[in-house]
Amino acid sequence: MDWKDLETHVTELPQGRVHYREAGSGETLLFIHGLFVHGGLWSKVVPALSERFRCVLPDLPLGAHAEAMNRDADLTPPGQARIIADYMASLDLRDVTIVANDTGGALTQIVLANHPERIKRVVLTNCDAYENFLPKAFWPFQALGWIPGATWLMVQSQRLRISR
Repeated sequence: MDWKDLETHVTELPQGRVHYREAGSGETLLFIHGLFVHGGLWSKVVPALSERFRCVLPDLPLGAHAEAMNRDADLTPPGQARIIADYMASLDLRDVTIVANDTGGALTQIVLANHPERIKRVVLTNCDAYENFLPKAFWPFQALGWIPGATWLMVQSQRLRISR
């Protein structure tokens, strides 16, 4: 199974539309990615895990998503946590094991603190936490979030070989 072959689904949230893919059946594993990537980050682990679990891979609005959220969507860290909670509710996910890394790990910790009702377990891999959120290397990029179109432009620059 190749991640790219999985059908893309879309769910409507109050904040906007979230695209996602899923594979397998059984207990639900919800994979939460970090900044500037999408659910495809988990493509190497999903084939093995989907033999025993339902693997759900949203493309969260963290810079590599296909569709902009609503203009009034709260995209602050607590707002992103609300998006994850609303996403779980929209798919009626219960007793979820969240697997998260990078900024997704920090957001998962906020979800766990503020919206724990659908979560059974959490697996945090290398992720942002405590005073390391956002990591110092990303501090200059925080300001870009306030400039309309700046994040999109920065992500587009990653298409250039020299940027990669």
